Amino acid sequence: MMTKVVFSCLVMLLLFLRPCHATAKGKVVIVNLARLQVDELAGDEGILSWLERGTVGLLNTGTAGSTLARNIYATLGAGSRALATDNGRLAFMRQEELNGTVAEELYLRHQGVAPRGEIIHLGMADIARANYKLQHPVHPGMLGDALHAAGKKTALIGNADGKQPNREAALFVADSSGQIDYGDVSGLIFMEDENFPYGRRLDMERMWLLYREVYPRADLIVVDWGDTVRLDEYRPLLADTVAQKVQTEILQDVSRFLSRLQDSLAGEDLLLLLAAVPKSGAAGAATLGLAAVYGTDFPPGKLLTSATTRRDGLAAITDIAPLVLEKLGVEVPPETIGRPLSAGKSGTVEALLALRDGIDNVYRLRPPLLKTYVFLQIVFVLGALLNLFVRIFPVRRFEGLLFSLLVVPLVLLYLPLHRLPPAAGGAATFAATVVCTLVLVRLFTDITGCLAAVALATAFSLAVDTLRGAPLMKVSVLGYDPVSGARYYGLGNEYMGVLVGMAVLGCCALLALLPGRRRLLLGVQVIFFMLLVLMLIAPAGGANFGGTLTALAAFAVTLAVLLHWKPGLKSMLVLLASVLVICLAAVLLNMLVPLNAQSHLGRTLALLKTNGWKVLQDIVIRKGGMNLKLLRYSQWSRVFLVLLGMLAVLFYRPRGMLQELHRRHPDLAAGFLGIIAGSITALLTNDSGVVAAATTLLSAGVPIIMLASAQAAEKEIHK
Repeated sequence: MMTKVVFSCLVMLLLFLRPCHATAKGKVVIVNLARLQVDELAGDEGILSWLERGTVGLLNTGTAGSTLARNIYATLGAGSRALATDNGRLAFMRQEELNGTVAEELYLRHQGVAPRGEIIHLGMADIARANYKLQHPVHPGMLGDALHAAGKKTALIGNADGKQPNREAALFVADSSGQIDYGDVSGLIFMEDENFPYGRRLDMERMWLLYREVYPRADLIVVDWGDTVRLDEYRPLLADTVAQKVQTEILQDVSRFLSRLQDSLAGEDLLLLLAAVPKSGAAGAATLGLAAVYGTDFPPGKLLTSATTRRDGLAAITDIAPLVLEKLGVEVPPETIGRPLSAGKSGTVEALLALRDGIDNVYRLRPPLLKTYVFLQIVFVLGALLNLFVRIFPVRRFEGLLFSLLVVPLVLLYLPLHRLPPAAGGAATFAATVVCTLVLVRLFTDITGCLAAVALATAFSLAVDTLRGAPLMKVSVLGYDPVSGARYYGLGNEYMGVLVGMAVLGCCALLALLPGRRRLLLGVQVIFFMLLVLMLIAPAGGANFGGTLTALAAFAVTLAVLLHWKPGLKSMLVLLASVLVICLAAVLLNMLVPLNAQSHLGRTLALLKTNGWKVLQDIVIRKGGMNLKLLRYSQWSRVFLVLLGMLAVLFYRPRGMLQELHRRHPDLAAGFLGIIAGSITALLTNDSGVVAAATTLLSAGVPIIMLASAQAAEKEIHK
């Protein structure tokens, strides 16, 4: 009897906790403006007034390939980074002809079944095969499939036809079989206008009639205003003044159409103005798209955000499909990596443009600055190593140069480089590094004091910044890259390696400086390491599982050497159990927090639940492929190999150098072993493991060569 009661209570509890989806209210209407930049939209008075009436945000336009329109539309429709092929443009009305054959007959030939929708895409089988090869789950046509499974209807009006049919926007709306319920993508939407590209423009009255026809029947309506695409294609043949005049007319048409749309919408409808496809040849922040959302949950004067980015004013194109599904009361499939858009903090269009300019400044500064930093690391380390054998310069001459390499990550964290042009940012970085290096060298007369100061300052700064939501890392050259979209929040691999390495170096250097307080400092160090691990695990903190494993390896080896731990069966089992408990805690944290607060680990667990072990196989293959690519092409791989090579040389020559270093600085030597262990772990457990391994190893390699040079200088004096 008691068993039945308990079972009944559990069933009731599960039913109570089961997530409920709100009943669908209203429709979603999307006006698509391709190949227009953010500043062009904001520079038009009519469109600017529309942007000011909605919740606006920048969009990362990352796909599984380049930022071509077809890839972007496939990604919008899949809710995950996807690819499309040249056949992505092949959408037609059922009775249209392609090369003399009716599209309906071609569809039957391709799919083996007769079409149901008014619009059919003939290239979906080819696109599905292209995405099947990717090392992450992708479901082309996911949005259309999910809506059709829930009994919802879709519609598409307009096209981007130029010299040839161009209906790539259909990839946004079509289901996996290539069907769209209603609409018109044929040439009947045009009117002749010799002043427009190709002598034709969209007939706004015809577009309006089509919209009024599909509105009562469709739940999702996409209006593809293809005049902007035709202008971008034709622009090289136009004088600048003519191109600007045509663009102004196009945007005036859009503004008038939006006014009629808004008057026709019901109070619960959602309107989205979307400019997700960048101009031809765009690079850097120019590839960022723009979205403006209008509805009861998206008031004017707010900035768009999502759980994907956790950053006001910035979202991703993968967030559009979840927004549509959520609005229409349809469950978001687990393979969708995006999260629904929402209104964040207050902000203006001017603030959005400033955000884009800051992202662009950092994007353009990153390659030359990091290449210079990497080059100087290689030159200074190899120069100091060579000087140990050849004695070209006094060995102390390299001390300040080597120490400056450890100062750079702290400088890059605090300098507001996003507010400076790239040239000024590079000069400011150089000046700030020189000043900080000189100040620290003057304040602390010995190497250990300098190491403790810069390492602890860097580690604490990164920890505090992470707990505050990373406001400094978001705009740092060593922080995130919103253009590529590799990471938007938490602790990225560059600074993760810096944090782990500097935390170990700073704590061990402090032990060496204060031997009289060793027991107290060891206790504080254990607590500090534990807090850092918890911070790295937390979805709202570092959200970096690979970083957690890196920190565990580095901290465990360091403490084992400091405490003279002798490995045995029992102690090894305790250590293994501790690691498993921490990993389980990471899993539970991601399962217990709401979906929108989960980290990458939480999403991986959701995919593992639905797609099985193939997800882990894809992750291993993807990580391995990424690291092999970085080993071949990344500048950080050169630093990593140089530091490893330097350690290998010092192990043998000068004879007894490392043994003497260990005898003189046992606490620092323990930290160096921990950092090396963490670096190897970072290489094996992170997507860009080479980067994390290099930034971690920096905290051991540079101090080792500094101490080795100091020992050589002492020997010269004694001689």
